[in-house]
Amino acid sequence: MKKIILSVFAVLAFGVASAQESKVYLGVSAGLSFPGGDVEGLETGLNLGFINFGYRFSESWGATVNLISSGYPIEDSDAAIGVATFSVGPMYTAMLGDKMSLDLKPQYALSMVGKATGTDADDLTYSGNGFVLGSSLNFGISKGFKFSINLDYTTGKFNEVEYDGETESINSDNKFNSLALGAGIRYNF
Repeated sequence: MKKIILSVFAVLAFGVASAQESKVYLGVSAGLSFPGGDVEGLETGLNLGFINFGYRFSESWGATVNLISSGYPIEDSDAAIGVATFSVGPMYTAMLGDKMSLDLKPQYALSMVGKATGTDADDLTYSGNGFVLGSSLNFGISKGFKFSINLDYTTGKFNEVEYDGETESINSDNKFNSLALGAGIRYNF
């Protein structure tokens, strides 16, 4: 995993050093997330994009790094499950007009962590990895600022669970997916 992270940052650093014009953006987002997979009883939750980072190597191609977290209430309980993903991948941008573009962002989720909270929840932490198929429809607001409408599909599998400091591998009933719809704001440097 460390090699993958270092490789991604090396590619990003090379792109910054070799690109003629900087096309970096940093943004945040919020919306709704609809859960699916093997975890039963989860209700629609809140999706927050804490880090939406992108770098364009050319007008159309670039790379993206995202840290996204979603919280899902559990039916008939005061418990909830939070799922955070850290993902990286390529980005393709299609210009749809002078102030509108579409970003397609397939990503590998290097880390996917699920944590149960609340008085009805066990102290469990799940970890695994997966894939994110992301897209953003971007609208220019003013110099540097853009508004985006985001649609992201996350799918993955939890491979390990930690309880009372002990970590165990898990092999069944551990798939997770979600469809998130939200809006965001980003600043292009």
